[in-house]
Amino acid sequence: AINPENGFFGVAPGTSKQTNPVAMKTVLSNTIFTNVAKTSDGGVFWEGLENETDNNVTITSWLGDTNWSPESGKPAAHPNSRFCTPAAQCPIIDPAWEDPEGVPISAILFGGRRPQGVPLIYEAYDWKHGVMVGAAMRSEATAAAEHKGKVIMHDPFAMRPFFGYNFGHYLQHWLSMEGRTNRSLP
Repeated sequence: AINPENGFFGVAPGTSKQTNPVAMKTVLSNTIFTNVAKTSDGGVFWEGLENETDNNVTITSWLGDTNWSPESGKPAAHPNSRFCTPAAQCPIIDPAWEDPEGVPISAILFGGRRPQGVPLIYEAYDWKHGVMVGAAMRSEATAAAEHKGKVIMHDPFAMRPFFGYNFGHYLQHWLSMEGRTNRSLP
């Protein structure tokens, strides 16, 4: 998802230098954090940063519990805590990402949460097949979902929580893209 400031919006817990080093470099400044814990040295903390946080700092949980520790049995950050950061800070963003002429798109990726049962990556045969594959996606529920546990739910284009209008119109928009250009689509 993208925020109105042309940036990235991500789930904080589980994000670390080991799991997503680019995201961690991107959020170093000018970033809004919601429902994360804070550290006594002015930093932020969430589950997944245990090995990246100095043992001498104290942590205040997102609920305001001072001197938080894993032994409390409560999470330091809300499971759906987020960060929102400017895309311009991403160290690997294409230098022409804001070019009015646009940049070539060689792939469109839809990524849901499916730790098992389906291949991690696969390629559609053509545009219509890609739209069908995107529309048929299923993902494991996250902390943001109204369901609890590891329920696999229908999640078209891995965007279900963000649909702001009729899904049929959304699907038709994707199908219509094929006829809008003479170029070979990804």
